[in-house]
Amino acid sequence: MISKVLVYPNGSRDIGFSCTRRVIAFLLSHGIQTAAYDPDKVLTTSGSQVKNADLLPKEDFDLAIVLGGDGTMIQCVHYLLGAEVPIIGINLGTLGYMTEIESHELESSLSEILAGRFKVEQRMMLEAVIKSDKEPDLEQHFYAVNDFVIHRDLSDGLLTVQSYIDREFLAEFRADGLIVSSPCGSTAYNFSAGGPILNPVADNIILTPLASHAMLDRSVVLRGSDELSFYIGSFTRGDKAAFSADGSQTVYVGAGTWIYIKKSKYVFQMAKVGKRSFYEIVQKKIRP
Repeated sequence: MISKVLVYPNGSRDIGFSCTRRVIAFLLSHGIQTAAYDPDKVLTTSGSQVKNADLLPKEDFDLAIVLGGDGTMIQCVHYLLGAEVPIIGINLGTLGYMTEIESHELESSLSEILAGRFKVEQRMMLEAVIKSDKEPDLEQHFYAVNDFVIHRDLSDGLLTVQSYIDREFLAEFRADGLIVSSPCGSTAYNFSAGGPILNPVADNIILTPLASHAMLDRSVVLRGSDELSFYIGSFTRGDKAAFSADGSQTVYVGAGTWIYIKKSKYVFQMAKVGKRSFYEIVQKKIRP
């Protein structure tokens, strides 16, 4: 039974929070305890029935409703990381792969959800650990819904990366970079770079090189249980490479850096009301 809901809006997509206020009004009218992610205190002003989500335990929520696009969905996943809260998206932009509900069907879809007529898909996330030969005791940890990208600095030439699968040598790439994608992220940067599309509930990891000068210049689809290791070697002219998680968190790493990537212990719980199938969305996206 759903009794406490997080509303996670995107103010740049929902101008004036008009759609967000529709969602909140609907939930409150049905007796649902409602909280909002509201860093600017627009929706959770003094006297409002809406609580500020930052002040509540995230694991107490029964559902999160995201208003925006796929990027907003990913932000919400990171916000709720480890809380195991099902998330459903209301699409306020172009057709998305993760935002299922259109604004014109908002009330009907929310009625289905509150009645318990929805399913939850478990979707894989990735995690990465970065270590440097110069500081062997220091580790940096990252998580991703879609992908991790290792990319050369724009002022530099090719990036040299040695890659391993379960510590077994795979190839040395001389390339612009590498994408390590989850099935959910297979339709994002991976697809733009020529990688394969996987069903988002598959148990696989995709490695896709970017403009590779090595013999291996195609994607490799790995098992979900595989661990990838990358050793960043020399640079042509610069002295660092960029590492990003879901296109947002970015750090710069130098030569002598190890990056370990594997399936995360955390999962992304996607709530669905069955309006559109994944393959229907793919057809609409790739149709000329």
